Amino acid sequence: MPIKKKVPQAETAEQIDWAPKAEVKEQVSDIRTVLDKIKAREGVIGYILRASTSAAVDIKDPSKIIDYAVLSASALESAESLSEAFGLGQLCNVVVEGKDLKILLLTIGEHHISVFMEKNVDHNSICKELQ
Repeated sequence: MPIKKKVPQAETAEQIDWAPKAEVKEQVSDIRTVLDKIKAREGVIGYILRASTSAAVDIKDPSKIIDYAVLSASALESAESLSEAFGLGQLCNVVVEGKDLKILLLTIGEHHISVFMEKNVDHNSICKELQ
C-alpha cells in the first residue's frame, strides 16, 4: 500500500472583507441616542434595535410594529443568505427599497439596526451617523 503525503491546505476560515469596518459602539444608550435623533428627521418612520436578548422598537404608527418587525427580520435573513450564496463576506449595511418605503439594515457589534424611512430620505447620511 503506497504512502500518501498530506498536502497542507490553505485555511478558508479567514475571508477578505473589502467593505469598511464599522466601529463597534459599546453602549446601547449611545446607539439609542443617535437613533432618537435620526427618528426626529422628516421622512423617518422609525427604527428597531435588536440585541441577542432584547429589542427596542420606536415606530410612529404602533399598530404596524409587527409588520415592520417581520419585514426587518425577513430582509436581514434574505440579505445574509444572498451574501453567503455569492460569497460576499460579512455585510456592512443593506438597503432595501420598495415603492414607497426604504429600509436601512446595519449590524454594529452584536446589535442589528433597522431604520425605516420614506423613499426620498438620504440613507447614506443616516448610515454615516450610525457608524
